[in-house]
Amino acid sequence: MTTTASRVTTAAPDPAVSERLAAAAPDLHRMIETVMTEYADRPAAAERVRRVVTDVSGRRRTEPVADVVTLTYADLWSRAGAVARHLVDHVAPGGVLATLGFASSDYVVAELATVRLGAVALPLQTGASVDRLVDIAAEAGPTALVVDSEHLRTAAALATRSDIAAVVVMNHDARVADDLDRLAEARAAVPDGVEVVPLVDVLGRAAGEDAPTVDLPTLTPDPDRLAALVYTSGSTGTPKGAMHTDALVARQWAANLLDGTGPFGAPDAGPGPVVALDYLPMSHLAGRALVTSTLAAGGTVHFAATSDLSTLLDDFALARPTTVLLVPRVCDLVRSEADAAVDRRARETGRTADEVRAQVHADLRDRVFGGRVASAVVGTAPATPDAVATVSDVLGVPVHDMYGSTEAGHVLVDGVLMRPPVLDYRLEDVPELGYSTADRPHPRGELLLRTASLTPGYYRRADATAGVMTDDGFYRTGDVFAEIGPDRLQYVDRRKNVVKLAQGEFVALSHLDAVYAASDAVDQIHVHGDGTRSYVLAVVVPAAGRTPRDVITSLQEIARREGLASYEVPRDVVVADEPFTTANGLLSGANKQLRPAISARYADALEARYREIDGGGRDRLQALRSDVATTPTVDVVRRAAAGQLGLAEEDVSATDRFTDLGGDSLSAVSFGAILRDLFDVEVPVTAVVSPTADLAAVAESVDRARATAESGDTASTLTFESVHGTDPDEVLADDLTPERVLGSDFSAAARRAEGPRQDVRTVLVTGATGYLGRFLLLDWLDRMDAVDGRVVTLVRARSVEDARRRLDATFGATGDARGVEAGDHAVDPELMDRWTSLADRRLDIEVGDVARPRLGLSDERWDRLAHDVDHIVHPAAMVNHALPYREMFSPNVGGTAEVIRLATTHHLKPVDYLSTVAVAAGVASLTEDGDVRLESPRRSLGGEYANGYATSKWAGEVLLRNTFDAVGLPVTVFRSNMILAHPRWRGQVNVPDVFTRTLASVAACSLAPRTFYAASGAERPRAHYDGLPVDFTAAAIAELGSRDRRDFRTYHVVNPHHDGISWDVVIDWLEDAGVSVERIDDHDEWYRRFHDALSALPEPMRSHSVLPLIHAYREPTPPLDGSPIPAERFRAAVRESLAPRWSDIPHLGPDLVAKYVRDLEALDIVALQRA
Repeated sequence: MTTTASRVTTAAPDPAVSERLAAAAPDLHRMIETVMTEYADRPAAAERVRRVVTDVSGRRRTEPVADVVTLTYADLWSRAGAVARHLVDHVAPGGVLATLGFASSDYVVAELATVRLGAVALPLQTGASVDRLVDIAAEAGPTALVVDSEHLRTAAALATRSDIAAVVVMNHDARVADDLDRLAEARAAVPDGVEVVPLVDVLGRAAGEDAPTVDLPTLTPDPDRLAALVYTSGSTGTPKGAMHTDALVARQWAANLLDGTGPFGAPDAGPGPVVALDYLPMSHLAGRALVTSTLAAGGTVHFAATSDLSTLLDDFALARPTTVLLVPRVCDLVRSEADAAVDRRARETGRTADEVRAQVHADLRDRVFGGRVASAVVGTAPATPDAVATVSDVLGVPVHDMYGSTEAGHVLVDGVLMRPPVLDYRLEDVPELGYSTADRPHPRGELLLRTASLTPGYYRRADATAGVMTDDGFYRTGDVFAEIGPDRLQYVDRRKNVVKLAQGEFVALSHLDAVYAASDAVDQIHVHGDGTRSYVLAVVVPAAGRTPRDVITSLQEIARREGLASYEVPRDVVVADEPFTTANGLLSGANKQLRPAISARYADALEARYREIDGGGRDRLQALRSDVATTPTVDVVRRAAAGQLGLAEEDVSATDRFTDLGGDSLSAVSFGAILRDLFDVEVPVTAVVSPTADLAAVAESVDRARATAESGDTASTLTFESVHGTDPDEVLADDLTPERVLGSDFSAAARRAEGPRQDVRTVLVTGATGYLGRFLLLDWLDRMDAVDGRVVTLVRARSVEDARRRLDATFGATGDARGVEAGDHAVDPELMDRWTSLADRRLDIEVGDVARPRLGLSDERWDRLAHDVDHIVHPAAMVNHALPYREMFSPNVGGTAEVIRLATTHHLKPVDYLSTVAVAAGVASLTEDGDVRLESPRRSLGGEYANGYATSKWAGEVLLRNTFDAVGLPVTVFRSNMILAHPRWRGQVNVPDVFTRTLASVAACSLAPRTFYAASGAERPRAHYDGLPVDFTAAAIAELGSRDRRDFRTYHVVNPHHDGISWDVVIDWLEDAGVSVERIDDHDEWYRRFHDALSALPEPMRSHSVLPLIHAYREPTPPLDGSPIPAERFRAAVRESLAPRWSDIPHLGPDLVAKYVRDLEALDIVALQRA
């Protein structure tokens, strides 16, 4: 059933069922069957409902909405039976069934199917490499795999190198293009005889009338039977499979009921309902235990909507959990959200933070967590006391600290040993680290345990088992504790040089020491990690003459080159007061670092730096609030990022990206909250973590939002909210009426305007400093020169002279407006002569801004243009594929509104509007002769790539169509796709576009895949690249726009040919142009090598590469031969109007690719390797 989360009701555990469950232990199958049948009608699993949306390329995907779909216990058990029957011929009792994917209802079904088969569960880690998974499969021997759609490529690769004979696909959605493509690709890739079937099809077959009768095996109870293999992360070497028997798994299901405790051994929170949210991987003991303990209590487990946890707080709000399992990184996120909310409330009310904190935390308790949390635990890594205290206050319950391991289970709560399951413990001296049971005031040593939840060892790894088990049956945890009282322990250190950071990531410190030792800025380095923090620091002995700033810069460069994660990059350094030597006890006799000695010597300095970063950053942010009004936005944003990440302000520049500074998706959520509090505007996470967004771009986003909110003159009522309302999930074409956008008296005034002039003598061109805009300007200058007319262009600049310099720069006179310095070798003298001559004779420049009311012009200049202009060409737009529609509204929709206002003042002026094929996103069929309001009546405001830009162009089309209906304004809409280089004029190439970036990157690195497209065999697929050269595009728009002057018409300016000219062919032509390119058969290998090569490019080559958009090539592209949208009208118009220069829409050809090569060299964008 589908329902709102607030209506998902769950009863408390039934004491009678709990008794029967305890009586069935340790018969695992009987225990689980008891739960599933006794609680049959209760809701067991809940997930977010997902709606289908269409991205800018026309491909369908899904996104979560604020409803949930639930499965009952009976549903889960029935589905598990169907899966088990499907796999019964592949997985015998005692055989191994692997799972790979994120926690979900389907994943629970797969786990229950394993139980019904009497098989061994093998939950694989989604972050592991294929090679590592192959090693695990070789050891464990799975014969079937249940995998989510997202990881099907990995599954197919694994199936080709293992004994897996059947694959079932979880979370497959036949409405989603990527899911269908991945399924087809996997079926083509796996060996003959390996069946790949979506789980939904398995269920459909089982429910069919002709479904065969298949008996499941009869299972004999055996508490020592192997039930699961849970592999370690492999952070200290090869992963090891901890063996979990029926008895141990049975304990995971019923430990709370058997021991009389709350979840994970926390004090019992009472007999109320158990509702939990699982966002942890099912390959981790904590994630598995959360699901099993919830189901054993007859409760409901909700699953997070996304694996990257970007929706986590929304997921909590919908689930309204009664029990919460936290990890330190989530504690930090909640604390950041709470602190920002307190500061905001204090400013709004004029009260102190202490005065408002209790009410704010109570609000968060209800709004984010649903107001019914009765028990909370934090685990998987140590958490900072400050964060735990804040979260506890927000939840209104104590947050208990849990410690455990894959091998021993959960054994400590709040530093107190759990009895049961702990049977005995002791500390053992670690002399090499200086820890002894004779230490005072408390004994210290490695913790050794005997527990009822202890694994019998590692699967087929007697050597590894012997390494962690003592002769008398104690398990070596590898963690050093201090015994502060009987059964009371305090964590001290990790015996091996691996630390688990607060967000759960393992960091091999010795490995980082070795990597960073290559820096020429350091003589010695000691990387330090603290499990309560999510980042590392370093103690360094700098090289002679090198400063701490030099060291940090060098370490960041090495991290980028080596592909290290952001949490592996030292956030800051502590400078050692002397080198590490044997004499001062910091090196061993073999000249190896004595890590405990170095950490101990610099413990105070490291902790002080941690506190300065954690607390000082908050203090700096608090101080920054008083400077907002008098400080440029970009400086506030830069300083806020420094404060959020604990960096020195002078070390952060406007050109830095938040993620390059060490930020991740969760800290980006906090950063967005900080900016919201500073500026009182919304800044989405996508605008912060986008690969193309630096801090300057974030500042621009803030300024646009502030301008919209603070505008107080003529168009001040035009805001996103005034047109679409507050926080909509979608926007409607019906919202975009002239009256709502342009004012209630607009239509009446516009109807008094005279009709269009047939003799066009003055044309206004917007956006002339853009790539297409410059050639439209040039084309219209030619046209007006022939009739003794004028062209007016609107340019953002300080003066007319400055505006002319900007225009000259676009044609290469003094540089390039794209950010590329154009030397003499990149300037085309013929183009410059033509531009200069025409501009001197026919061009009038107006300094203004299309996004400002009345175009930013004085009343006199506005009236002059309204009287003189006969035709308007409007390509001006903010092009940013990362920002949401709300942020694009003012420049793009507001700008179009002001163009309409001018076009309907004094007399009607036909408008040529430059749109995009991205408007096709979310539309079943977008035609050239259809009404956009009917074909696309609503747009989802999703976070997919370019959604905001595409929606803003759609909104412009809708507004123009409504204006045409209301007052008869003639409009010609041109929906274009990729606009390529000019085939004639030197240096005229759109440097930032993805085609140029990709071509330059392949040329610079000399690496390309055998095919860019998903292939089912050895032959390259037939595909087509949809792009048109800019000279043709500009000429077609100018000609067709000037011809259609009384109607509303739409053209699809695309390359519709089914000619097989694809990216693969383009690379062939690149080689023909003399560029050396190595073709790599394996796409994954190419992607890895390509990424590494791009990362190693020197600046400015790297900034002009495709590296910021590299993830677009992570998977092969589904082949499409032709254009995704029809273009019959455009093609017919071209044949009729552009001959003899163009008798048809041109094909992409080798001459243009060769010209790209010359341009890239002339602009010094790449240094090519010639064949």
